[in-house]
Amino acid sequence: MSNKYMPYDVSDIDTLMNEPWEISDQPFMLHAAYALSCLYDIVAPEDDEEFTPEDIWGCKIEKKILDRLVLDIADDFNDAASNRKQVRIWDKNYSIRKVNAYDHKRLNLIFSFPLENGEYTLTKEGVLNLGGLVDPMLKPYEVTKEQAKVNRTYLRQVIMLAEDDENNGWDQLTDMEIVVYCWALFYNKHQYDNFIHFKKEYKDYLYVTEKDILSCLNEKSTLRQQPVGMYAFSYDKVLAWNKANGQQSFADKIPADKAEDYWYDVALKKTFKPIDQR
Repeated sequence: MSNKYMPYDVSDIDTLMNEPWEISDQPFMLHAAYALSCLYDIVAPEDDEEFTPEDIWGCKIEKKILDRLVLDIADDFNDAASNRKQVRIWDKNYSIRKVNAYDHKRLNLIFSFPLENGEYTLTKEGVLNLGGLVDPMLKPYEVTKEQAKVNRTYLRQVIMLAEDDENNGWDQLTDMEIVVYCWALFYNKHQYDNFIHFKKEYKDYLYVTEKDILSCLNEKSTLRQQPVGMYAFSYDKVLAWNKANGQQSFADKIPADKAEDYWYDVALKKTFKPIDQR
């Protein structure tokens, strides 16, 4: 197993395991989600309904079994890509788009788990981002699961408020929260990180400077110096910006459970409908 590639961060792992539709146009990430789904099927005890995908971390699997599984996963994924078939990830089917946008021969490097006594131990750090080689000039960043969850919840609070037409929710957003909402719309629509295209498309809704926008990005996006992924903004930084600019946030007053329910019951069926379901 290789160590040429950086591990996915906690936020990405969460997306791979819970919301793969958000990265359905990114073949390497979709493959990683498929690999994790297959891994779960292998290590999950039979007849244990309480064993969740999160429970795979720390499990052990024989080297020969995982080595064979990795090759089978790569073969199945490449076959699906070449023949326009779907792959099943966490009990849902996904088409593989941009089939020429990834190196088919690289997929067997997806895992780099610690090996001891002929067994691998499954760790989040062992799931590698095959999208690019490690740049030794870049220092690794860390984002905790809790930070990722807070940023995710905040976006959903912003979305719920923005779409609350009955109570003029849009007018209650701060200028930076409008950017957060518009970026999420843009990313969901186009499925790529293009800050220049975003600024052009949403110029009529951007009431803040580019410097201000960049100051509110999460760790991963700050490293790239542009928004990356749907959850590109930091809850803490946006709230700090709101306070510094005298704009009160009503979004973060929305109960997290209500924002989650709105996301799954309304947003995913309308404005943020997964691209494979359109």
